[in-house]
Amino acid sequence: MTPRPGDADVVDPTDLHVEATYRLTEALAASESQMLRRVQLLSEVVFEIDAHGCFVFLNDAWEKAIGAPPAAALGHPLREYVLEEDLPICERALAGHQPATPATRPLLRMRRPDGGVTWVELSVDRIAGGGAVGVLHDVTQQKLAQEELTKLSLVASYTDNLVLITDGRGRTEWVNQAFTRRTGYALDEIAGRPPGEVLQGPDTDPETVQRIRDQLREGLSFETEILNYTKAGEPYWVQIHITPVRDDHGAIERYVSIQTDSTELRRTQGELEVAMVRAEAANDAKTQFLATVSHEMRTPLNAILGSAELALTEDATPDELTEHLTRINSGAEALLKLITDVLDVSKIETGEIDVEQVPMDLRACLRDAVMPIRTRAAAKGLDFELVVDEALPATVLGDPGRLRQIVTNLAENAVKFTDAGSVVVEAAVAEVTPTHPPELEIRVVDTGIGIPRDVQERIFERFVQVDSTTTRRTGGVGLGLNIVRSLVEALGGTVAVVSRPREGAEFRVRLPLVVVAATEAPAAAPPAQPDIDADARERAARTRVLVAEDNDINFAVLEAYLTRAGHPVERAVDGNEAVAAAPGCDLILMDVEMPELDGLEATRRIRERERERGAEPVPVLALTAHALQEYRERCLDAGCTGYLAKPVRMAALLDAIAAALPERDPGGTRT
Repeated sequence: MTPRPGDADVVDPTDLHVEATYRLTEALAASESQMLRRVQLLSEVVFEIDAHGCFVFLNDAWEKAIGAPPAAALGHPLREYVLEEDLPICERALAGHQPATPATRPLLRMRRPDGGVTWVELSVDRIAGGGAVGVLHDVTQQKLAQEELTKLSLVASYTDNLVLITDGRGRTEWVNQAFTRRTGYALDEIAGRPPGEVLQGPDTDPETVQRIRDQLREGLSFETEILNYTKAGEPYWVQIHITPVRDDHGAIERYVSIQTDSTELRRTQGELEVAMVRAEAANDAKTQFLATVSHEMRTPLNAILGSAELALTEDATPDELTEHLTRINSGAEALLKLITDVLDVSKIETGEIDVEQVPMDLRACLRDAVMPIRTRAAAKGLDFELVVDEALPATVLGDPGRLRQIVTNLAENAVKFTDAGSVVVEAAVAEVTPTHPPELEIRVVDTGIGIPRDVQERIFERFVQVDSTTTRRTGGVGLGLNIVRSLVEALGGTVAVVSRPREGAEFRVRLPLVVVAATEAPAAAPPAQPDIDADARERAARTRVLVAEDNDINFAVLEAYLTRAGHPVERAVDGNEAVAAAPGCDLILMDVEMPELDGLEATRRIRERERERGAEPVPVLALTAHALQEYRERCLDAGCTGYLAKPVRMAALLDAIAAALPERDPGGTRT
């Protein structure tokens, strides 16, 4: 019989036990001690009898099964331990008149010294020269369990499991209420019929059906899962455990089938498998992403470090220096773009995408978005065109910064993957239906390499690239289009792609189009830094600036920026020095990360001392490598006047200083 999982006591022996006994017997001649150790480990009783039927060998399992030491039985006939009623069965088996198949193994009752009875299944085979070897498998517990089945049928009436009992020929005798509730079949509708004839349907697996029939013919307990159908034709999955019930003579008189509805479990397992596949795909994509990021970072770093090394050589000419510095700047810009994309993804993951709705000049926003792309397209010999439909309103409500980022990313992507031909950015009013409000449609069409169909389905997912192999020529880390989709969805729109390999691609974005009155002041796409004119910078010149920065290189760069603009500069190497020097300066550039006392805590102490003295607050501009919204808010909450994310450009720094300083009167006094 097939064992129940975990039920070692009812494991059925097979013919392999007899074959194993032969092999072990043969091995005895070569190594008796080794054979004995192996045999003693078996849980079944292994024996050998001579031509007179007397034991000449018993392993230690005999004592557990019968309750007496093996030595006490040696020399005694096997028949001596068999109940009289079962002696005919034993004699036929020992004479070899009954084949030792799983379905026909003799079932015997053997006496125990304590008066008890042990049920065993006998497997035996004759050996040359007389005698036999065999195996006794203790099935006492199984027999006790079978005797309990009648009692358990009462319990089965109240269980949630589906219970079905058939006769020895497999015809239904009894079903419980749970069976009727799940299948819709009452006992009188299925009585006398094989369950499979009623429950199996068009999608039931024929191999499973055949396997069940084979197991039933073998008379074994087994478990399986099968798709059945209710009376109404609804498919459902069940885990089935079928156990044969034998009479005192070992003949099967009925089968008990306990079924557990596994439909929901199957559905959940299917969802978990899909989720696992997706998780593995995402993990593979992240692995590829890390490899790509490493490449994309090291490539410009190689240019930066190499060019810097060449620029520092003594024989570098002015033209060569200019060339080296240009490459350094280009590599730094590439690194900054990569870092910006990664930070954008971080903002998306944490839900920190800020979206505003303000009046904006749509045409100006689109022109600003494609302006940096025109130069790149021209460098590759591509035709680049921006086409704006005249029907588009001049002023609409939206987020100019996010719109510019969307268009720039799509146009940049198109130029990247186009080696010849053109890139066209079109903006128009999407077709309007009576039930659908007007939309802004932006199409970016290129004549590039195109996108395979299988990639199109995933192109907006994070880390996905058209070509992630080591032979790809375009670079990038597979974040740009994911950022585009996230921004478009944040603005309430949709984005799609249509493409064929080697025939170019078309990206189509649709966004809500809300027209505003022309009297409302439109906002162009926000510049990278505050709009500060030259007069404001001049008024800010000669401002005493305290730079709180522990890094020598960063301080040297900031000092050069400031002194070139005419600002006297002092330095504090940590927060404590910044707090002490604050009263004697006009503005503080405060690095957030510093030893001893960090920049935010230093700012809090400066503000606290100003309140104690009743002094006018000195402007504090926080400098930090963190560009997430939460850090900006932390800086402002600490009392900072403004916030600059590293790397800091000279123009941005001077504009921020001019914007942070209060106006001065003609005599130079702050007002």
